[in-house]
Amino acid sequence: MCFLSVVVLEGVLMQELKAQTASLSSRNAGAGCLWKPYEFKELGVRLLFKDCKDPAAHYELHQEGDWIKMRRPSDPVTFGSQYLLRVLSKPAEQAIKDAIQKQFVEQIVINDATDKRKNKRDQIAARKQCSVIPKAQWKDYLLTQRFEIMPKPGKYRRQIDRELQQGPRDFGCGEYGAGQATTYFEYHPQQSKTKFIYVNFGWDDDALFDEKTIEFF
Repeated sequence: MCFLSVVVLEGVLMQELKAQTASLSSRNAGAGCLWKPYEFKELGVRLLFKDCKDPAAHYELHQEGDWIKMRRPSDPVTFGSQYLLRVLSKPAEQAIKDAIQKQFVEQIVINDATDKRKNKRDQIAARKQCSVIPKAQWKDYLLTQRFEIMPKPGKYRRQIDRELQQGPRDFGCGEYGAGQATTYFEYHPQQSKTKFIYVNFGWDDDALFDEKTIEFF
């Protein structure tokens, strides 16, 4: 086979791959970007992530422990990676809300204030008053369940509301609780009874991954 034929064949195969990937996506990747499939066999997770031509918008995914992180190759190595997904586990018989409650709500650590006594009071209040609730404005509950950690109505929540009026902060439920960034827990009961994930795609309105293509295997 001549070199030109090989180039043409590779081009055709690439176009077919792009078409197949596009058919799996739930939305357009945007100008100058395509959806690229990633699969993390050790974690048992696959998803579509944006592959953009512009170096300033081009990120790649890699695994660090139970985290899937994203990094922009054009950045200095010292800039580090950004957290995206953390793959978590639970016993098959344990309800997902109970798993999040035990692994995260009961382990909340508060270090927001310079006053250590206030941190201690808030930590005690948060562990008692924060709860796991369905993610607001999420409809596809049968196949994909999303949850967030928020304070219950009451004294502690009123305190957090007052502090939010004074300036930006999280909503009082620790590192994995709801806050200004887009974060939530996700569970796919039809795919796995033992896996769930924590999602943190930061402050971007448009996630760099197609959030509806996350799959456990």
